[in-house]
Amino acid sequence: MKLLLIGPMTNKKDPSITGGTVVLFELLLKELKEKKIQFDVIDVSKNNYRNPMYAYLSIIIQIIKQIKNHDHISFHATANSIIMIGPIIIFLSKIFHKKTSIRKFAGNFHEIYQNTNIVKKKLIDFVIRNSSINFFETKYLVEYFSEFNEHTYWFPNVRRSEIVTIRPRQYRKRFVYIGSITKEKGIDEICEVVAKLNNDYILDLYGPIIDQKYNEDFFKKQNINYNGSLIAIDVLKTMNKYDILLLPSYREGYPGVIIEAFSLGIPVIATKLEGIKEMIKDKKNGLLIDKKSAKQLKKAIMEINENQYSDLSKNALKSFNNYDSVQQTNLFLKRIGIDV
Repeated sequence: MKLLLIGPMTNKKDPSITGGTVVLFELLLKELKEKKIQFDVIDVSKNNYRNPMYAYLSIIIQIIKQIKNHDHISFHATANSIIMIGPIIIFLSKIFHKKTSIRKFAGNFHEIYQNTNIVKKKLIDFVIRNSSINFFETKYLVEYFSEFNEHTYWFPNVRRSEIVTIRPRQYRKRFVYIGSITKEKGIDEICEVVAKLNNDYILDLYGPIIDQKYNEDFFKKQNINYNGSLIAIDVLKTMNKYDILLLPSYREGYPGVIIEAFSLGIPVIATKLEGIKEMIKDKKNGLLIDKKSAKQLKKAIMEINENQYSDLSKNALKSFNNYDSVQQTNLFLKRIGIDV
């Protein structure tokens, strides 16, 4: 079987601003190469084209040219790309009698579907109902969209275990945030808490600054160590220097950074969001707090001790098994009809 994979690839101009969807898609491509699976790729990252309109037209032309030469069309999509590109893929696949799979990134697609206008809702209906098989990142989305198409499965955010760390990990009160520097990631709450912690605690931030209210001078005044952006290959070795990952976000699906932390045996303090609650069991492999609560964030940071940390770390490492990319890629291939 020859695959045509359609999805977002690394930003050629600035790899440091690569998002989670790109990391997931590139990881899948890497593993398919290792398994010697035949495939071609169409890049849907608009930043890798001259401009958005040129990107859209170029992507559609590539799909039209290539779809008839492949047995299975695998579309790895955001909400916007399902609406803009998905219907064309499904329409052409019906003309050329090709099987298709849709893998939807992120975890709020049911809310987008419920709140969108009737035209976009009809387009989503058409894509999800007529795809041969669908994959969603969270279990609650699988449950929701199984009513549209019974061939609907879980394909979570995944990572590889690429660093072997010394175990057991030692607790040294070193906390880290890695991700976009934006208000909805809980950066204000982190700033508020840092001001109330004593010097025994270290709390460092990494990531591209998105919101204009934040800059290096802002963080200096807040007495926060802001260390700039990380490229993907540096995330694990940087995270490995710390004890706890902080992720007090207002909105998330299955954050890849949590899976990366689990792969190192690093527990996580994160907010009680629907997807995160599928990943983190409170006081087992991390601690859960209410969103927008600096008070609860501070309490969670200060209540961790060496004994508790040891159990949290062991359970975090065990949790990684659910998000091991090798296992999930094999399952994905099996479900679309490729023996591995």
